[in-house]
Amino acid sequence: MLVIDMCPQANIYQLLLGGGKKGYKNNQKLQGTYTRCNVVGFIYWILKANADFKSLPKNSTYKVRASLYNESIPENLYLIAGDSFLESLSLALNYSVLNPANITAWKNHMTAIKRLCQSEFDKEKYKELVVFIDCNPSFSIYTQMALLSSDYLIIPMMADFTSLEGIKGILMLLYEQYPSESLKKYASKVITFNKQVKQFELKLPKIKQFVFNNYTSHKGVAKAYKYIRQELINFCYKQYQSFPQYFTRNDNSLDSLITWQNAYVTDVKDFHSSGKVSASIGTPLHLLPDKGEKFKMPDGKGITLAKHRYEEAIENLKSLVSKL
Repeated sequence: MLVIDMCPQANIYQLLLGGGKKGYKNNQKLQGTYTRCNVVGFIYWILKANADFKSLPKNSTYKVRASLYNESIPENLYLIAGDSFLESLSLALNYSVLNPANITAWKNHMTAIKRLCQSEFDKEKYKELVVFIDCNPSFSIYTQMALLSSDYLIIPMMADFTSLEGIKGILMLLYEQYPSESLKKYASKVITFNKQVKQFELKLPKIKQFVFNNYTSHKGVAKAYKYIRQELINFCYKQYQSFPQYFTRNDNSLDSLITWQNAYVTDVKDFHSSGKVSASIGTPLHLLPDKGEKFKMPDGKGITLAKHRYEEAIENLKSLVSKL
């Protein structure tokens, strides 16, 4: 498995590289290497006229085996770490992909992440490789690169109407399904992401799962949560009915809202105490039960975490994984 952190917040590496301050220090060591062994190092390399991959240095790698830095992580999990400097490279990337002197520049940059994955592993390992790419919510240039190197989309949502606008944005920006005729008219006159995809005959990812990541069991907000959540589910189901080609499954078995919802929607407990402890000490959620209820935080202080806090979160994750 390979995890690529394409979000400038770069939170994933902290857990995988040891948690909290330890994870931060380990990533600083990677950033201090000659090739800056992370996402930014790779982006900087392709910006130096290497997007065609013709001059990839021998034995060069941007991935690390996470277990070398964190013994709680399985040996078969690799990481291409995130870097907060990624956002600073977005302007250079935007200039680079629209190069009038190189008509293949856009395609070369947009598919660079996928070709990086292929170059990091031999052919046999690559056939079995599962890659997770974490992106931020904006449709930035590096997010576009991640999208066109992906086969499937796992879309996190919150029970609020900003998530509804986010879903509309995905349909518009990726699949050119505009919410109004006026927007469609504007788009017909300019270069769009979807037009570029079609021009270069690239493949768009399909929607695999919607994940509600602010699930809560507190009674005070349960009714409001349930109402808004269902509004979003109803909207997504209508999109499935109208555009089944954008989803991974479009067979006859999903012929009702209930069957579709069971297949495409998962609740995952919010990032409360269990998530904070897990990230701080660098221990994946599923291993927390092995450590009991008392945990030592990076500052040396002890914290008690009730079992039901992480047991419920683990069951949520198992449900999500079973659908992927």
